[in-house]
Amino acid sequence: MAHRNTVPWVCWRGSNSSVISTEELTPLDENASKRVLLLARSGGNREQLVTHLQRRYEVIEPDEAALSLAPFDLAVVETTSFWQWRQHLMEAKRREEPVFLPVMLVLSQRDVRHKLKAFWDVVDEFVVAPVNRSEFAERAAMLLRTRRLALTQRAHLAYLVNHDRATDLPNKHLFMDRLINAVRDAAVLDTKLYMMVIHIPLARILKSLGHHGLERAAIACSVRLKAVLAEELSLARLTTEEWGLIPRPGTPLDVVIELCRRIQKLAEEPLMVLGEHIHVSPRIGIGIYPDDASNAANTLDCAIAALSQTKAEQPVFYSRTVQHQALRHIRTEARLHQALDEAQFELWYQPQVRLSDRQQVGVEALIRWRLPGGALVSPKDFMAVAESTGLIRDIDRWVLDRACAAMHRWRNEHDAPKRISVNVSTEDIKAADFAEVVVRILDQYQLPPPTLELELTETTLFEISADNLAKLNTLREYGVSVAIDDFGTGYSSLSYLHRLPITTLKIDKAFVDDVTHNLTNQAITRTIVWLAKNFNLEVVAEGIETVAQARYLKSLEVHTGQGFLYGHPAPEALFRR
Repeated sequence: MAHRNTVPWVCWRGSNSSVISTEELTPLDENASKRVLLLARSGGNREQLVTHLQRRYEVIEPDEAALSLAPFDLAVVETTSFWQWRQHLMEAKRREEPVFLPVMLVLSQRDVRHKLKAFWDVVDEFVVAPVNRSEFAERAAMLLRTRRLALTQRAHLAYLVNHDRATDLPNKHLFMDRLINAVRDAAVLDTKLYMMVIHIPLARILKSLGHHGLERAAIACSVRLKAVLAEELSLARLTTEEWGLIPRPGTPLDVVIELCRRIQKLAEEPLMVLGEHIHVSPRIGIGIYPDDASNAANTLDCAIAALSQTKAEQPVFYSRTVQHQALRHIRTEARLHQALDEAQFELWYQPQVRLSDRQQVGVEALIRWRLPGGALVSPKDFMAVAESTGLIRDIDRWVLDRACAAMHRWRNEHDAPKRISVNVSTEDIKAADFAEVVVRILDQYQLPPPTLELELTETTLFEISADNLAKLNTLREYGVSVAIDDFGTGYSSLSYLHRLPITTLKIDKAFVDDVTHNLTNQAITRTIVWLAKNFNLEVVAEGIETVAQARYLKSLEVHTGQGFLYGHPAPEALFRR
């Protein structure tokens, strides 16, 4: 019998779950290993059977003391071993129900005449010893083929039970199984899980284009949803007009809002259904575990309840608190677009002084947002939104341009600091033209490269790829300085100090605040200074507010200080005075 006609062992046998997930429904590979359980005592029969089986299959021979059998696709049992293993074989067949798990009995001519009925409740086929090689191979292959067909049918039926026939997406049954697992994961991780229900009104399509039109519209919507969502997200079709979505446990709120934004893009272009252009407006309701509910079913109910309140233009959270946060995020993003268009941003400046003689050696450019009514918005209230929406790149480029323009003016007045520091984000560095933009701006304002220092946070360092590292190296070779801001508060690694073209470490204000009497902060500060010395880096201490702090840091040979002791951040006119 050819090898391709035998049957693979399937790894998901024996599942006690009533739901078989799509991960389990993998195609059956006819060339995969087949596991044959051999239960034979007599030396002659055993050696002959092993010889026949090992050519095509993986042979398993359990220890006689074993309490259970390893997974197998076919059992070949000698009569002398049958009674010892009879109960185990029956349990194995019961676990596999309704899938066929064949047992072949090897027996003598005498047993055929007198004892065959005693084996009917377990045995499916038999061969007579001495075993005919050709006959044995044919019968074993036939049993394994029957099992493969049964496994294939089970997989197909399980797929039909757990998937929507029109869209091939998981249905509500499988979705709930996944939601239960996601809630369990969130509980173990002690984090939040946002569960989303998407409503796309399709009832009018049923009235106008019938059931076929409704099915085609559902398929088109599902294709669009899968196209705008990441592959790792669990999407399902729950009802005729509702889809479910489960982001990973621990997904931040701003990422959830971005997912909602992508979903709502379905409204931007009409669907083509049976030659007709159909406009759809998705609505999104969101429930949160454990804030809104303590289990999967109730979290889904909360999302559906939120959906009943939602309007097309924005997602709605079941939690009022989170809804307020989401609305603030959405409205802040809209106002940031307006701020860029209407030049509502300002640059403020804070001096950096040499601790040895209190002479100003540098200045940091800090962005402020002034609303049309005159109120100032602190960076901590809008920078996170800018980063999550991608607006940070436009804002940072504006800051870089304005800071270099200010430096150009000061140099023409012959009273300029040696350098100006500008913050850059991961999104800035990821831009293909990042290095070219920096060089172009320096050339535009006729600034020597050493007059500019780029500040990166430690978090940014962890997201720097080889390509982005090459950009920083290019700028460093050009003469631009590179500083690590808030050093010591992230996940520092000596490898970064070695690999990255860093010139400066900035000690975070959190360590400076209590540095005169907090032993831990003193130890951390000394360690940072020691690292800087060994890597030949400059050290800047942020947040200096008292003379005692300045004296202590000076005693550690910190080069430069920045903080209220030397000057508050101020607009250019006030800073220059």
